[in-house]
Amino acid sequence: MPLTRRHFLQGTAGALGAIGLSQLGLTRSANRYGQVLAQDTPRKVALLVGINDYPNNLSLRGPLTDIELQRQLLIHRFGFEPSDIHILQNQDASRQNILAAFQQYLYEPARANDVIILHFSGHGDRVRESDRMENFLRQLNRRCIVDGECFNTAIATHSTTTTQDIMGHTLLLMRAALAQKTKNVTFLLDCCYAGGGRRGNAMMRSLNTALGDHDNLRQIPDSEWDYQQQLLDILQWDSQKFVDAIQSPKGQGFFVGSARYNQLAADYEFDGFTAGAFTYLLTQHLWQSTEPLSKTISLVSNSSNYLAEHSQTPIYDPTPEADPAVTHTPIYHMEPVALPAEALVLGPVSDKSNHDRVKLWLGGLDPWALDAFDQGATFALIDKTTGTELAEVQQVDGSRNGLVSEGRLSNSTQGIRAANVTTQLLQEKVRGIPAQVTLKVGLDDTLLASEQLTATNKLARLANIEVVPVTAGQVAHVLLGRYTPAIHQRLALTPETAQQQQTLGSVGIFSPAQVPLLAGSFGEAGEPMDRAIDRLSNRLVSLYIGRMLALMVNQQSSRLDVSLVVDYLDFRSGTTTRGGDPEAIIIPRTVGGVLQIVDGHRIKVTVNNNESQDLHVGVIVIDAAGEVNVLFPPAASDRNEVDIIAQHSSWSTQLQGAPPFGMAELLVLVSPKSLVGALKKLRQNLPQLDRSLRTGQALANVDAMDDIFGVMSTQRGGNDATQNTRLLEAEQVAILSMFVEILP
Repeated sequence: MPLTRRHFLQGTAGALGAIGLSQLGLTRSANRYGQVLAQDTPRKVALLVGINDYPNNLSLRGPLTDIELQRQLLIHRFGFEPSDIHILQNQDASRQNILAAFQQYLYEPARANDVIILHFSGHGDRVRESDRMENFLRQLNRRCIVDGECFNTAIATHSTTTTQDIMGHTLLLMRAALAQKTKNVTFLLDCCYAGGGRRGNAMMRSLNTALGDHDNLRQIPDSEWDYQQQLLDILQWDSQKFVDAIQSPKGQGFFVGSARYNQLAADYEFDGFTAGAFTYLLTQHLWQSTEPLSKTISLVSNSSNYLAEHSQTPIYDPTPEADPAVTHTPIYHMEPVALPAEALVLGPVSDKSNHDRVKLWLGGLDPWALDAFDQGATFALIDKTTGTELAEVQQVDGSRNGLVSEGRLSNSTQGIRAANVTTQLLQEKVRGIPAQVTLKVGLDDTLLASEQLTATNKLARLANIEVVPVTAGQVAHVLLGRYTPAIHQRLALTPETAQQQQTLGSVGIFSPAQVPLLAGSFGEAGEPMDRAIDRLSNRLVSLYIGRMLALMVNQQSSRLDVSLVVDYLDFRSGTTTRGGDPEAIIIPRTVGGVLQIVDGHRIKVTVNNNESQDLHVGVIVIDAAGEVNVLFPPAASDRNEVDIIAQHSSWSTQLQGAPPFGMAELLVLVSPKSLVGALKKLRQNLPQLDRSLRTGQALANVDAMDDIFGVMSTQRGGNDATQNTRLLEAEQVAILSMFVEILP
């Protein structure tokens, strides 16, 4: 949900050292210069800033990955020239270098209709106003720019002192200066402003480690006020207009932030790499589709909330009410120049004996499906503008390292070789569900060493549950931990997270960002660890089944033309596959763009089959407690045809909102084969969360899921290493996902 203008400024404020405008080459004549520019061909230019290296044990692992995610996206999807993407990282990303690069590459050459992007990934901070700003506010009979909130947030440049930070107020002025030359300006910040340090298996992007402490903030120097005054002179704004702009809901150009000003932004461990949760989800989404800014952020917000369980909500400015342009203008003020893709070819493998081997970049893959691209995956190498398939690229099994992998060219229609396919795009044809899937459970540091030992021994008895260390570079799908006063205090700071507070001293399941994950998973205070594992075993098995289902979700890549619509009262939410009509993607007019359903109220679920063949459908719901429920086909029917959707027709059913309250995931499986038998077997073997795990049940669950994979899979792996890998073809099956929230 977008914030007011004042929160944008608090979300981007900080302390800027004194570099005079004359040193940057900014003079008042620049304003007049911008009004008489010749109408040259618009440029597309970006300044990408990423900082991993910070002092005092607050280094990050993800910002440099963020920069590469953006660089590859801008070049290969949006058509930026590599020479027009300017990068500052680590020690080169000082305050002086950032401002000099802004002047040299963004501001000075800007022309009308140029597209300009500034992206920052690193730490944020919170600071107090300078003495001169405070004196100015007193003259206006104000204590703060925003009543009751006498602090500003900052982006932390590569430095050891606060005086080197860059204020959000200054970023506002920089955006405004650019907007005098071109309206196509986007600033993106992936950082947060309080509560820094490690949370579970994620690092938070703030130098300020305290939460809610406004009394001990460091004060920015008066030189910052001087610098702002010079920028105000460029803009011909008086001080009152500056304050008015801070409080206004409408800014110049677009601003996008990874979290609200009072939330945490995570440096997140993905499978084989670390990245900003927001940046990876945003760039991955933009590889697939480019809706207007307001719709894009709503869709990404759903994904980031899934990762952090409501602790990170992306924001944007201006609001739709202040400027309707955000409802019809893409985030980068332009449409992509290339088709959607999951991957691209970086170049040939250097080994001269492998003339058909290529190096791949996998930045367009869904983060929850990465394990399905380790063995057996196949891509179509396409013409980036027409979509014509030029060849197949079979992923080299076991070659993936994070987002980089290797592939082998085959079935070329034009004699294409590895040496001449660099920068070509790849679309998914086949994914490979591993024969062995595990749920990785991290043991949080809120557990005593003796408790971790007990948990390790008990969890070892559960099939496909893998205990992993909670450490940098290690993926943990969930954490097992104890709810402490420190976690309780952190959750109390925002209304969204306050709803997730639990009993102090209880054991339960957390997200990797140390947020309580499942409704009802926390027990009594002081519960012994062995008893807690017995109580939680069914929930872990249910989470394991959910993880296997997540590997199948392919709505972004499926070629089947099917769509899903949910109607509730006057609200509608919709999604579709790559093969469907983009207009079928419907974001409800609700907080965060998620459909909110009141307990006891009914919704209508509709699946549209736009194919020239009959298809079979199944519906599964994973509720806020993590319990998996098969809702369709009905339990009473064994007829294989009961789940058919005839060609060019629709199928509908009604569902009712019910506890547990919180986020629930609706999964729709579409296949040319009947799903009745497989889903019936899964229903019979699903764990009951309020019962003890029966002997052999975990293995029965695996067998039931294997039946699901068998129905959805059209082939098996073709060699000894992959013969048990389940291969899902994008042209044959579709698994769509949608989140809804159940309210009391």
